[in-house]
Amino acid sequence: MKLVAFFFSLMSFFTSCKCNKMATQNDAIANNKESELVLQTSNLPKLVYQETSRGGFRKISINEGVIYVVSAQGAKPVYWMLKKEDNQKLLDLYKKIALDKINSLKAPTEKRFYDGAPIANISFIIENQTYTSTDFDGGFPPKEIEAFINELILIAEKLNN
Repeated sequence: MKLVAFFFSLMSFFTSCKCNKMATQNDAIANNKESELVLQTSNLPKLVYQETSRGGFRKISINEGVIYVVSAQGAKPVYWMLKKEDNQKLLDLYKKIALDKINSLKAPTEKRFYDGAPIANISFIIENQTYTSTDFDGGFPPKEIEAFINELILIAEKLNN
């Protein structure tokens, strides 16, 4: 009887080791895929674009390859994985922005002062440093960041429809 019990315990021991080995291999494959995704999107920093007016609100965020869109104050965000080609477009436009000068950009219009346009701004968060633009009119960003913001809004609207 002891021999039978010993045999079953050995059998269960070897079977459980094989399961652990398979689980470890599956975890390694999943981690590898996640690290590839991070490498693809790691050059685009976390960013937050926000438009606010008396009756409207829009917030578009990108963090680690995921785009989040909030269309109303207090609403839950909808989100998607950022497509590779959209990420590349934004990355190319981002590289043209001088982050150290973003807080001193001049807004081309002043419609936000009389409720003619929503108040908008954009923030780039890199490690522990946040670069926030001056406020500008929604739909009329400063020339230096205009292409980036227009592409960001276009991608968010395309995915939200």
